[in-house]
Amino acid sequence: MRGKLNLFTHNGLFHADDVFAAAMLSLMAEEIHVERGGDQDVPKGGGWIVFDIGEGELDHHSVENKERNGTHPGTEIPYAACGLVWKKFYKEILEAMDCEPRYMESVYSRLETSLILGIDAEDNGFDPVAAEIAKMPNLTDDQRKMIVFQSKTSFSVSKLIKDFNPPWNSDMDYNEAFDDAVSFARDILINRIDSIISSLDGRDYVLRAIDYSADHIMILDPFAPWEGVLYGQFRNPKAQDIWYVVSPALRGGWNVQCALSNSDDRTSFRHPLPESWHGLRNEELREVSGIETALFCHASGFLAGTETMADALAMAAKAASM
Repeated sequence: MRGKLNLFTHNGLFHADDVFAAAMLSLMAEEIHVERGGDQDVPKGGGWIVFDIGEGELDHHSVENKERNGTHPGTEIPYAACGLVWKKFYKEILEAMDCEPRYMESVYSRLETSLILGIDAEDNGFDPVAAEIAKMPNLTDDQRKMIVFQSKTSFSVSKLIKDFNPPWNSDMDYNEAFDDAVSFARDILINRIDSIISSLDGRDYVLRAIDYSADHIMILDPFAPWEGVLYGQFRNPKAQDIWYVVSPALRGGWNVQCALSNSDDRTSFRHPLPESWHGLRNEELREVSGIETALFCHASGFLAGTETMADALAMAAKAASM
C-alpha cells in the first residue's frame, strides 16, 4: 500500500465516474490529497494521478482518447474515468485489500460487470438496452420506446452520487461535497469487493462440500450460498446426485432444503420432501415424520427445519428413502 497519493480531477459538477475513480485510488493508499480544478490547473510534473481531465491516459473526453480507449471488452460501452482507473490499478488496489492473487482476475471482472459498466455507460450517455433494440428491425418505434422505458431503474448508484452535488440554491462547497461523495463511494466499493471475495471463498467451500457429500445429502456447516455453485456443476456427477442440503438456519436450528433439477423452475425438486409433511409444524410434523425435533415443513415442500443437526440429517435421509 502506498503512503500518500496526490490526485487531480476536474472541478465543478462531479459524477459517479470521477467520484468512484477517486474512491478506488484511496483504497491503495494510507492517505489521499485531492485537488480539483480546470484544464489550466492540471499539474505538469510527476507525483500526481490525473483523471477525468487533462487528456492523459485516465481521461476519456477527447476524440483521440475515446478512440484509443475503445469499449469495455465484449460490450459497446465506452470507458469513463472509473473504468480506466480500475483497468490500470485493479491489481494494486486488490493487493492493498489483501485479495488472494488467484482471485484477482475474477474480482476484476465481477466488479466490472456489477458496478463499473453501469457507471461508465451512464457517464458516457450510452444506453446498452437502446443500443441492442436498435439492431432489431421488426420493432416499432413505440415498442422500442416502451422497452427502453421499462428497462430504466428508478434509481442507480450514478444518481445517488449526483445527489451529493450541492443544490442550486445552496452555499455548500463543491469540494467538500465531492469528499463526502468519495467517502460514500469508498464504502460501496469495500462492501462490493468484500462480497465478491466472500462469494469466491464460498465457491471453494461449497465445491469441497460437494466432494464430501454422500447418500444424496450435502452438509454446509457453516452455511454459505450454494445454489449458484451446485447448479453450475453440470459435469460433476456428485453435484448432480445431491437431493438435499443440510445447513444451520439463520433463525436458529437446522434446515433441509431441496435441490432443483432446473434452477429456473423453483418447483423442479430433484427428490421432493414427502407430500404428507407439507405445511405441517411442530407436533403435527413430528408425529407424521417421526423426527423428534421437527419444526416445520414449507407448504410447497422445498424446505423443512429441525432443532438439531442430527435430526436434520435424519429428516433428509428419511425423505431420500421415500
